Amino acid sequence: MKIGIVSRKEKNPKLLEGLAAIRRWGKRSNDNIIYGSVGAQNFAPLQKCDVLVAIGGDGTVLSAARIACGKEIPIIGINAGRIGFLAEYKLEDIPTVLDALSSGTFSTQDRIMLDCSVYFGRKKILNRIVLNELFLHSHAPEKMVNLEVKVNDKFLTEYWADSLMIATPTGSTAYSLSAGGPIIYPSAEAFVLNPVNPMSLSVRPIIIPSSSVCKIKCIPGNTAEMVFDGHFKETLKQDSELVIRRSRSVTRFAHIGEGGESGFVQALREKLGWTGKMKV
Repeated sequence: MKIGIVSRKEKNPKLLEGLAAIRRWGKRSNDNIIYGSVGAQNFAPLQKCDVLVAIGGDGTVLSAARIACGKEIPIIGINAGRIGFLAEYKLEDIPTVLDALSSGTFSTQDRIMLDCSVYFGRKKILNRIVLNELFLHSHAPEKMVNLEVKVNDKFLTEYWADSLMIATPTGSTAYSLSAGGPIIYPSAEAFVLNPVNPMSLSVRPIIIPSSSVCKIKCIPGNTAEMVFDGHFKETLKQDSELVIRRSRSVTRFAHIGEGGESGFVQALREKLGWTGKMKV
């Protein structure tokens, strides 16, 4: 088994503790462990691994997803950050997680991704694939973004808001949730359009099927900045069109024991404090 370890170069104590635990495990294992850092220029060795272990926060898991994109390498997240919806397991779980990966006793679950392409006329000039969300906002912080949106070539609305997010089920528990968006079950075949602070009070987030094609243009006289999974930034000009559809690629997550959807439900209870009725 070839196990890839993805982490940041930051030297926070929890991350160092986790990496030390991985090295201790590696000394008694016959598996080949390959280390890589977020932002490295060459991550080809990681793309040849059988599984990727992302140790850090959800941002590190997103970086691992970019590395695995198109390769469908299973990813498992170890939380050395804060909330960590995607980094499902704790530092103390590291030996158990690595034992399961080494023996192949784990399950997998695929998460949908979004293909985001920008066209100038019929020419595709940009393409990004996201696991969490695409975020559109104005270049000027004091201005609102003004966008025309079509779904399946039918006019939906003209958004006038601080920003607009298009989030997957995986991304629904990230920035979109903080902005008042709905939580979408991880296996749902859907994504959400979530305007942030829209000018009209009647405008609300809308969930659309993953089979839909969403087309977005800037209203003349406007441009927008696009942020892909909180990482890449590009400009959407008024003479271009952004086309969003379900990607052919998926992110494949590895789970051990009661992981997967059971782990998601547990995360809602533990990490969002869904404690039910107050007990007196």
